[in-house]
Amino acid sequence: MDQYQHLCRIAGITWGINKNIRRLLYKTVIERTLCHGAAAWGHNMTSRLQKKLDSIQRLFLLYITGAYRTTPTASLQVVTGLQPLHLQIQQEATYARVAPARSSSNFFTVIFSPTDYESKSSGIHIHPLIFFSTIKFHLQKIT
Repeated sequence: MDQYQHLCRIAGITWGINKNIRRLLYKTVIERTLCHGAAAWGHNMTSRLQKKLDSIQRLFLLYITGAYRTTPTASLQVVTGLQPLHLQIQQEATYARVAPARSSSNFFTVIFSPTDYESKSSGIHIHPLIFFSTIKFHLQKIT
């Protein structure tokens, strides 16, 4: 809740940073904070915890959209393009279980294989100097 109050000081509903920046702040700061440690507790999600996560997310969704308090949470999630927080946490927990363990895991009916997510990087095949040498620009004085 402290983070919510700090964000409200940055911008109000009608002033300050725009909605895209608010959404970006939510995704990078708030959601990452709440998803921390999802591998440990994300698969044992109770309905009580889901409701708590929905109420936390709802505050930020109202802040991002500037909508009325009576707007349903599901509508706010659709408008902002954000999935429910409990699903995001379960997805993070599934990924954390699949990637390092090298074993398959399932998320509802979808089976995730570690080979789909981790492979050796091929690297860059062209030197940056050669890449940028193809870009030509000229500086001329405007009179």
